[in-house]
Amino acid sequence: LIGRLMFDLPEEMGLIAVAVRQTQGKGRGGNVWLSPVGCALCTLHISIPLHSNLGQRIPFIQHLVSLAVVEAVRSLPGYEDIELRLKWPNDIYYSDLMKLGGVLVNSTLIETTFHILIGFGFNVNNSNPTICINDLIARFNREEGTELRPLSADCLIARTVTVLERLIDIFQEKGPNGVLPQYYKYWVH
Repeated sequence: LIGRLMFDLPEEMGLIAVAVRQTQGKGRGGNVWLSPVGCALCTLHISIPLHSNLGQRIPFIQHLVSLAVVEAVRSLPGYEDIELRLKWPNDIYYSDLMKLGGVLVNSTLIETTFHILIGFGFNVNNSNPTICINDLIARFNREEGTELRPLSADCLIARTVTVLERLIDIFQEKGPNGVLPQYYKYWVH
């Protein structure tokens, strides 16, 4: 749907599709991504000028999206120590133990504009097939004696997109050095 609509919209307008459940989720390398109810799932379309800092380093977009997912949780007051991390190039992890999300990016260059479709999904409120963000929050509450509230998929998608916009702006202004320290802060490696 977004792939058909993205070329008919003005360049400055983004487009997002949010799913409660996917039946044919895709991962990197053609892998299947399981998408049960309780995941945050969406596809986002953005346009990036070819002759911009990010346009000249377009593979960085997958890193920015992964960082945005982690920052969407860890930038909330009280949630800074939830062990959500990044595994290169596009995975969201609990500590260095278990994958709970991922990012898939496809780009098309038309004239001087990259049209980018970003699919991301991460476990928010589903303990299976691995672990979810709300499990991490519950564990943190038990271990630290806190009362952090569970998060919703809708809230985390919105926060991820907002953080991504900020990260893109920083990258466009400062290049990779504007975001790499933040990326390395959460990097599993």
